[in-house]
Amino acid sequence: MAKTTMPQCNGCRICDRTVWSTLSEDSLADLADQRVASRYQKGDVIFHEGSPCSGLYNVCTGKVKLVRTGRVGRQTIVRISGSGKTLAEIDLFREDGRHSVTAQAMEETVVCYLPRPTLMDYLKTQPGMIMELVHRLSDALFKAEQRVESLATKDARMRLAEFLVEVADAEGEPYGDNGAVRIRLRLTREEIAEVIGATLETTIRLVSALKKDGMLTDDEGHLVILDPSRLKRVHKSGAVGGVITPSVM
Repeated sequence: MAKTTMPQCNGCRICDRTVWSTLSEDSLADLADQRVASRYQKGDVIFHEGSPCSGLYNVCTGKVKLVRTGRVGRQTIVRISGSGKTLAEIDLFREDGRHSVTAQAMEETVVCYLPRPTLMDYLKTQPGMIMELVHRLSDALFKAEQRVESLATKDARMRLAEFLVEVADAEGEPYGDNGAVRIRLRLTREEIAEVIGATLETTIRLVSALKKDGMLTDDEGHLVILDPSRLKRVHKSGAVGGVITPSVM
């Protein structure tokens, strides 16, 4: 991890997507003097699960995965956050004041950090910032509830399709002229397994099956969804071509 040239809040291309999007230009200029920007390479840890939460993080560029480790050491990716997203917004208000997840860069990433005392001072005088933070907390809670429902009611094949559809919507780009979508974010099979709550072996088998069915392929390390509409049907019902596929848990 290395300190980097401080991104400028005024005129920032993603400022309207950050938690301080409601601040005035003067407040943004003041904020720039309070925060610290750091650059992380792929695999670098931004903060560790169980460590004290000392402030709020905002992703300027790049991608960060939030990982929780279970009792037997199995890791689960609970969220992938890109530019404009905040990290540790939930941990700031936890009773024990510690991080509930580990944040790790998935690619070269720049993150801005605002110390907790400074953030709390801003919240006392910036109601718009409070509402934006509440919105993000509510969104995180809603997505956590959706994840619990997905794990409880869908098999691994459906969860894989659901994840690929969601990441394609967020990180997809047109590929060719037949409606295919290339996922810009490079994902390892292990990372996919940690997202969908399946073993690595099951995930490898399911990805291979989607390739064999003509719905998925690889392009220089990037997944390409060849038939998004079919994949969405798998996500909704587990069906391929109108046939319900066997469940794989």
